[in-house]
Amino acid sequence: MIEIKNLSFQIKSKKILNNINLKIKKSDFWLIFGPNGAGKTTLFKILTGLIGNYKGEIHIDTENIKKKSRKEMAKKISYLPQFDEFSLPLSVKEILLAGRYPYTSFFKDYSTKDYAILNEAVEQFGLGDFLNRDINTLSGGERKKVLLASAFIQDVSIILLDEPFTFLDPQAVSNLKKNLVTLNKGGKTIIIISHHIETLFSMVNKTAALKSGHIIYSGDKVFDRDILAKTYGIKFNHLVLENREIIFIDE
Repeated sequence: MIEIKNLSFQIKSKKILNNINLKIKKSDFWLIFGPNGAGKTTLFKILTGLIGNYKGEIHIDTENIKKKSRKEMAKKISYLPQFDEFSLPLSVKEILLAGRYPYTSFFKDYSTKDYAILNEAVEQFGLGDFLNRDINTLSGGERKKVLLASAFIQDVSIILLDEPFTFLDPQAVSNLKKNLVTLNKGGKTIIIISHHIETLFSMVNKTAALKSGHIIYSGDKVFDRDILAKTYGIKFNHLVLENREIIFIDE
């Protein structure tokens, strides 16, 4: 579904990404981890077309993304950045309907299908009480849920999330995890950037470790002390509890 070949990117003389190669299949659930400054967010911005002056090739469904418009890309991939900023007093309903933007034009209003998908997302994500609320009045967890629902409404096959658990309380984290698992089981390909290895390890099937713009490891999920130590410079350990593998820092 996604094939990244020899991807490199630099700003002036500083290399941000260096010879990145990844293959991501349909319905994969990836965790990309690594220290701050590793190039993780830059990778997401390149995948979504926000950065275009890179070297190498990226294909989504065999198509080179450099040949696609932003609107065409929005039919394939959704990106939820680490921080969301809404300066305008938009309602939750307006935010959600904006997810249908790739399928509309200046001369076309939202269709019956658009509203049917909206209603399905509202029910699935439990947003019925929020529809007429200003997005700026919601908590961090509620806003994340709205943005994830918007990605569902966008009806894309690939969802990218950058540090989705930032500022969330434990209940909000639990709810978001359940929503992500549901989307993945429904066929969505999900790629998450996060330091929360211990939270996500049991959910994903693929991992990639990134440090200083280089891929240290990519492939099937596997607990490897050497990979984690090389990535973060500290020791990790794990245990299996009730058939769940739990990762933790070995202090």
